[in-house]
Amino acid sequence: MPCRVGITTNPVNRKADWETKVVHLKNWKILASYNSAKKAKEHEDRYAERYGCQSSHSGIDAKGPWHVYRFEYLRKR
Repeated sequence: MPCRVGITTNPVNRKADWETKVVHLKNWKILASYNSAKKAKEHEDRYAERYGCQSSHSGIDAKGPWHVYRFEYLRKR
């Protein structure tokens, strides 16, 4: 199964958004939380490289805390 890693300031809304974009989202986990987007993005990059997950640096810069999340899915919609 493909995996995806990303960052967000609102994990509940972000998970709901991903559930509209992929089929069979599972194993959603918050890996870490940071007070800066920069630190969260660094964690995201390391995780994506280490585990072969897709990642993207999209979104706006907002006040933290920033949460690094990951999940698996069957396929994109």
